[in-house]
Amino acid sequence: MRLISRLLIPVVAGLCVTTALGCAEPASYDLIVRGGTVLDGNGSAPARGDIGITGDRIVAVGDLSDGRAGRVIDASGLMVAPGFIDVQGQSGTTLLADGNGESHLRQGITTEIIGEGGSPAYWTKDTADVEALAPFGVAFDWTDADGYFNRLRERGTTINLGTFVPATAVRRTVIGMDNRPPTAAELTRMEDMVDQAMQDGAFGLSSALIYVPGSFAQTAELVALAKVAAKYQGIYITHIRGESFNLFNALDEAIGIGRDAGLPVVIFHLKVGAKANWGRMNEALAKIDAANRSGVKVSATMYPYTAGGTGLAATLPLWVQEGGRDQMLARLTDPAVRQRARAEIESKIDGWENLLQATTFEGIQVASAPKEIDQSIIGKRIAQIAVERKADPWDVYFQLLIESGGRIGALYHMMSEADVATGLQSSLVTIGTDSAALRQEGVLAQGSPHPRSYGTFPRVLGKYVRDDQVMTLSEAVRRMTSAAATQMGIKDRGRIQLGMLADLVVFNPATVMDNATYDKPHQYPTGIEHVIGTGVPVLDPRGLTGARPGRPVYGPAKSPR
Repeated sequence: MRLISRLLIPVVAGLCVTTALGCAEPASYDLIVRGGTVLDGNGSAPARGDIGITGDRIVAVGDLSDGRAGRVIDASGLMVAPGFIDVQGQSGTTLLADGNGESHLRQGITTEIIGEGGSPAYWTKDTADVEALAPFGVAFDWTDADGYFNRLRERGTTINLGTFVPATAVRRTVIGMDNRPPTAAELTRMEDMVDQAMQDGAFGLSSALIYVPGSFAQTAELVALAKVAAKYQGIYITHIRGESFNLFNALDEAIGIGRDAGLPVVIFHLKVGAKANWGRMNEALAKIDAANRSGVKVSATMYPYTAGGTGLAATLPLWVQEGGRDQMLARLTDPAVRQRARAEIESKIDGWENLLQATTFEGIQVASAPKEIDQSIIGKRIAQIAVERKADPWDVYFQLLIESGGRIGALYHMMSEADVATGLQSSLVTIGTDSAALRQEGVLAQGSPHPRSYGTFPRVLGKYVRDDQVMTLSEAVRRMTSAAATQMGIKDRGRIQLGMLADLVVFNPATVMDNATYDKPHQYPTGIEHVIGTGVPVLDPRGLTGARPGRPVYGPAKSPR
């Protein structure tokens, strides 16, 4: 009987089981996933096989028809893949409210990395977003990253969670909301904060350069902080300074930061915004390819939608937002300020991300609003609200900002389907939801959020793989798993092979699809049949199993535990 040299092969009668010790007799396992077609995460062709799990690890792959297990999952007619890795999640607070993380789990997500512009792991008493926690009845009572992760452990999560250290959070802690460079002493303090965060397990430094106060950071400041992350083999991941009119200059800045700081660069949610720029995704990808050829390691993430999502206040010129929400609202009460802001939005595209000009009032859809204001606006475009109120759209725009205290969430319909498909074809692009895990009931079902909260990964598998054939199924799974793990520097998941963490998703390639829409976003996907997290079934065709085996995922300076 010959030894099996490959981890995954088409099952042939008479072949033995591949284990860590080579060829072995039938064995006992805690769990066997039997009879499925395995996508190993490396991009290999699908191959029928069984997977044996003991504890939290994959210990056997091959023909386990004679194997015994405490539980067997029948995956006949289904695909078995590594658990999907969401490289840009936003569930830092919602997992505290509901550890089931249901809208993400039902997509097949088993690991999520947070920390674009903020992360609860690095909140201080002065910067904690207690407003975000208040609806969930959760108190802010931790003082460091370990305290945050301990709080998650206490509550239990289905999803494994890791974080970046946000440059925005570091700047806000040291400098506040002012638009100025740090003093030498302040920069040293900021560097020390990044250093400690890396030692505490951050994956690297993130930046969000269209949002105050992150937008006030100059390139030299970001290079200095990124050099600290580089010391620990971290990465620099960035919401670049512009994704529409200033896209290419912003890409140049990000690439330059990676070159000067000596670390890999990842571009958050690569996109080409504003109709005037549609069709230029190939140029953006060419710039990324050229950077890689020059020696700077650059990749990107995407979500498979033509709309983005963020707060309505982000459409204001930076000088209006400076100093924080209270000062912003005070300025907006002045008609002269509103007139000046309007004039800049209508005419100025250099030096900042002019989201309103990139989208227009016809393209901005209200996603959420504080409960004390008119809830009938949710789901409507600002242009539509203006018609219903028989008012000028500009007056409605400013009125919404003032009445809500700047707390309107919005969707921005500003990308083309062709550019999305082109971006997804690049082998350097992984997948991220850029969203929080929600659910169909209760406090997490409020508003009309971006459908990416519910449908990102199934949408890739259904629309872009099966229906539109933008990429092969093996390649899509590779991007969602091993490529994402490599991009983030995670070594123990993302592939179905011996010794890997047993995060798995079992799905039906014929039926998998997203059901969430812009108008009806609170809809779970279909076709995701089973999800296994760290060796424990957490989702099956009946629903949630009640298990919450999620654990922290740490960056390069801190060993997983």
